[in-house]
Amino acid sequence: MEVEALVESDSPQVGLTLRVAERITKSNQDFVSKPGELVESEFETGSLSAAARKAFALMLRKAGGDAAEDRVFTITKKELRRSHKGNERIQAVMDELIRVIVRIKTTSSKGRPATLSQSLLSRCVEEVAEDGLSVVEFELSDALRTVLRGSDYYARVNLGVTLSLQSRYALTLYDLGCLVINRQNRTVKMSIEDLRRRLGVPDGSFKNYAEFRRDVLNKSKAEIDQLADFTVEWNEIRGSGRGNPVKEVMLNFIPKPNEDQEAAARELDRPRIGRKARRDGTVEQIVRTPLPRITQEPLFPSDSLHFCGDQKLLTIVSDHGGGWDKDIVAQGYRKFMGDKLQTLRGDRLYKSWEGYCKGYVRSHGRP
Repeated sequence: MEVEALVESDSPQVGLTLRVAERITKSNQDFVSKPGELVESEFETGSLSAAARKAFALMLRKAGGDAAEDRVFTITKKELRRSHKGNERIQAVMDELIRVIVRIKTTSSKGRPATLSQSLLSRCVEEVAEDGLSVVEFELSDALRTVLRGSDYYARVNLGVTLSLQSRYALTLYDLGCLVINRQNRTVKMSIEDLRRRLGVPDGSFKNYAEFRRDVLNKSKAEIDQLADFTVEWNEIRGSGRGNPVKEVMLNFIPKPNEDQEAAARELDRPRIGRKARRDGTVEQIVRTPLPRITQEPLFPSDSLHFCGDQKLLTIVSDHGGGWDKDIVAQGYRKFMGDKLQTLRGDRLYKSWEGYCKGYVRSHGRP
């Protein structure tokens, strides 16, 4: 279900981006509403690190629909630790968010196209203590609050995906995909230089297109295709000069089928260790002899769960199915598992069913 359908129209003082952010907060979804102006921005030199991008996404989520207000927001270090391993990097990340200048396309006071330049944060205070109650206080910059207040287009970004992506280039490309994936036209055309600036590739890095494609685009695509609910492809447009160099690319963001979205959601639940090997297909497969069927334990029902006598299966979908109709979730589970479902019984079946229910909610949200 689209968030837009839930947006109320009783807040004329802010744009759609913050109204969506407010609804996300109220419904406790693990998403963040990012202004399209910020997604399409460029940085003065290079780009924010992956750690800074993740931390800022968590801070935007914390600010929610109040992000345009001139006030101090508070986030615990425990909440920020979702974006990196320990507290030792928090100060460096906050300094980066204050120091790095972002350039956002906007309009001047005369209504003419203009570029707004400022950092994302104006100030931050980090408590010295490292206990579970220690916090970071932060204020969003004046310029960013102005953009947030008037923003009417946004990227609905899955925080689980954001915190799992490793490359800052993959994070930037993922945000762009989230911005356009619900549009009728999901294609973005850019020159190579514009794309380099948008992704924040430092001057002098990946100088030729072959390196850029191999080390930036291909690696970002691999991460996004594994974890997001869409894939990214591109067409290369060559110029007429010597050697017909690639001058432009057309990025195409393609929604995944339901079963692939569910597989991505399940991967987000798996340990990060081994993820690259799973992505590259280099995980060693252990072949086990099938266990003999235990006839006294029932299989997953082949008909409606409304007639199911296994109360544990019903409890699991009630607790973890996010309010979706149990038969809709069950239908997706049968399709996802296929023939493997005939070998599951007892605890293995219950664990598999619970994991699928959680993944379904992560992929589809709540009805």
